[in-house]
Amino acid sequence: MLVAAKPALGDVAVTGIHATKWLRMPLVSGRAAFLVALGAVALPTLIRAAIIGAVTGCEFTPYLPFVLGSAILLRWWQASAVPLASVALMAGLFNGSLMHPAACFLPAASMFLFSSAVMIGFAVMVRRLLTALQDRGADESAGGVVFSLEGGHVWASWYGQGAPVRLGSRSKVSRMMEDFLAQEELGERLNRRRGRSF
Repeated sequence: MLVAAKPALGDVAVTGIHATKWLRMPLVSGRAAFLVALGAVALPTLIRAAIIGAVTGCEFTPYLPFVLGSAILLRWWQASAVPLASVALMAGLFNGSLMHPAACFLPAASMFLFSSAVMIGFAVMVRRLLTALQDRGADESAGGVVFSLEGGHVWASWYGQGAPVRLGSRSKVSRMMEDFLAQEELGERLNRRRGRSF
């Protein structure tokens, strides 16, 4: 059901769409994505260096939560750079050198990379599933919304969905629709600009 009154923070329908946007799209892009990926490698490396006396060998555990955070915040290819850089850093700093790593390094690195791939793949799958579920409800080929004007009030009805709903006065609904179209146009411009930055 549509709400005629416009809340202080924006239209209810528009707010509901943006509430799940962080689940469907990466939150961070551009230069901020590079900084997030850099932090996702640097912070666990510092943690690993701080506990080097207590933990020895090929321990990748400090990196796992940061890989998961990257999978949620970044695009899949940006998040994939985090475990790869982590393995290279671990080999160079804590396990001798890349050419002569410790005996435990290859099995531990393989398990870490596999776990990271599963986490990143799961984040991508959840995003695609949410997008598919929202797009499935957007099919308007079977009818759509019909707006009508009666007695200075705007009414909306859906084909085969019962009685019409009063949205409000003509002037109020006109302002709401203009605001909605302006927000949609702004969102499309920002998405186009974001797409050009990659």
